[in-house]
Amino acid sequence: MPGVNATQAYLQLAEVEVEEYTSGECAAPGYLGCFGDAENRSLSVGPALDHNEQSVELCFRNCLEPTEYKYAGMEYGHECWCGNEDYDKHGQAPDSDCQDLCTGNSDQICGGDWLLSVYRVSQGVCSNDIGPPSNGDHTITNPRSLSYNLINYKFFGTRVDFSCDPGYTLHGASSIECIETGYNNVTWSDSVPTCEDNVCINPNPCQNGGTCIPQSTGDFYNCSCSAGFSGGDCQNAIANTTTINVVVVIVVVVVVLIVVLVIVVVCFVKRSRRKRRGSRLSAVDRGCGQELIQKKLSNVYLIDTLQASTSKLNGPAKEFPRDKLHILGQLGSGSFAVVYKAEAEGIIRRGTNTTVAVKMLKECATPNDQSDFKKELRLYSMLDRHPNVLSMLGYCTDKDPMYIILEYVPYRDLQTYLRHIRTGTEPFYLKKEEFKEKKDLTPTEILTFASQVVRGMEYLASKQCIHRDLATRNILLGEGLVCKVSDFGLARDVAEKSQYEMQSQGRVPVRWMAPESLISNMYTSKSDVWSFGVLLWELVTLGSHPYPGMSSQKVIDEIKQGYRLPKPEHCSDDIYQIMMDCWQEKPEDRPNFAGLHTTIDDILADAAGYLEMGNLNPEDYVYLKPGQGSNSITCSLTRSATGSIE
Repeated sequence: MPGVNATQAYLQLAEVEVEEYTSGECAAPGYLGCFGDAENRSLSVGPALDHNEQSVELCFRNCLEPTEYKYAGMEYGHECWCGNEDYDKHGQAPDSDCQDLCTGNSDQICGGDWLLSVYRVSQGVCSNDIGPPSNGDHTITNPRSLSYNLINYKFFGTRVDFSCDPGYTLHGASSIECIETGYNNVTWSDSVPTCEDNVCINPNPCQNGGTCIPQSTGDFYNCSCSAGFSGGDCQNAIANTTTINVVVVIVVVVVVLIVVLVIVVVCFVKRSRRKRRGSRLSAVDRGCGQELIQKKLSNVYLIDTLQASTSKLNGPAKEFPRDKLHILGQLGSGSFAVVYKAEAEGIIRRGTNTTVAVKMLKECATPNDQSDFKKELRLYSMLDRHPNVLSMLGYCTDKDPMYIILEYVPYRDLQTYLRHIRTGTEPFYLKKEEFKEKKDLTPTEILTFASQVVRGMEYLASKQCIHRDLATRNILLGEGLVCKVSDFGLARDVAEKSQYEMQSQGRVPVRWMAPESLISNMYTSKSDVWSFGVLLWELVTLGSHPYPGMSSQKVIDEIKQGYRLPKPEHCSDDIYQIMMDCWQEKPEDRPNFAGLHTTIDDILADAAGYLEMGNLNPEDYVYLKPGQGSNSITCSLTRSATGSIE
């Protein structure tokens, strides 16, 4: 409801619900209508509870536990009937005939004399026949949660965790959940992953384009080599006689030409010397000799200056030998890149192994993906080390696949950490002393996260870098839970001008984007400021999903009409004002990151007075996994010549 505040929206919703009850429409999920009944019951099981205790909610529970029936029916407002038969075999009656109030639940309508209000109680749940991946196993958490949450008619979220047998690596989601995608609609959050043999995972042990073929027993493999290569790992190039002969001929011709050129130059010099003997030679020695010395000294100075300038611009060489990298296992996977945990020999200190993260393109990467990967590498190269920005330690670009070697952060991303704090489950990757129990995240810690992110973005802005995908999912947590801005896959260097216009079609993070980016494809540092406002909202709500219940297109339409995320009840007006400042319609009216840095640090002095985390109600917010569904976080935008969304 654009332009309507939360209180007005709530009152209007309440009025609609009252009208629905009085018109005979049922508000409970799964309502099928009012149907007739007879001695040969359409629903044969029941009544099960005393009429003074019956209600729609209890009837649902009675028909689901311990045996799950498809249908539940209420008669006289107090008798509960269950079954899997044809509930409509005695015909349907007008809903107005089913008007008796239910004992214990006066909000719901029920049947009358030989009339049933019928509900389907086993619909809208995830299938529970999901199996383990090949060469792996799975564990189902809360298997009984594949049914209604009868207290408020929502759905439980069953989780399935996956693992692989020894010798295999998991590719895909390590766990999936049964999530709600709309009214009475649920689905699994991701597909079942696969378990692939470790011996043939990236990097491919078969060199020069060879194909790795795992063997059935042990950690063994065979390589099918490309044409022109041989050896156990296809490491040897097969000599080509024709090529060698051509090379020999070329070398001989080049040598002959050089010899001829040298002879010509020597003859020319000797001839010139004979013409300049005597007094002219003396004049050259006295006059031009000093000029020649000065010119040589000047050239030496220019060369030294150029080398010094290049060294200062590019910094120390970061090309790193591939044979010094030892891949340990996969950390994660995106749409076009994979990140592995690895050990690098001597990348920081000679003789010392350092744990690093290695990012590389997938084999299925498109030319656009390859271009973005190279742009990300160039952007990392222009950045110096900053405590709140993920650092690049080196790269391998001598051949494909190219690697970007990044510092390793042990505690994953900020979004995952916030949601673990909210749910109270212990993340396996956190040390005991680092883990916080449920709702044990203080206002100071939340605002410290915000301050660290602002510091990182302030540095990127000073380097004329636009991030374009600032969100808690792209903030990694290093030692001591220090925030580091990461994932520069969409970032752009705008050193020559202060804005960037996206020319190509692609997937973009709609819920974090500023209006000028959504409408005109224009990105500036002030666009990142808008995204920071959404990130701050994520922090305050412990990782909840922005604009819950809206599709990506709906979000775009609402933002264009001035709608903004509402203020969380436990958030102070001052904190929310920072968000609103970031969400100003005109980019020039938004603060810059330097100003946000000062404002947030001032608030940190009395953080407890600005956030009351004990008043956070998790039921008010939606929590989804990052990347879940193309309509939940990103959408592909195609724009016409006028800038409208098509």
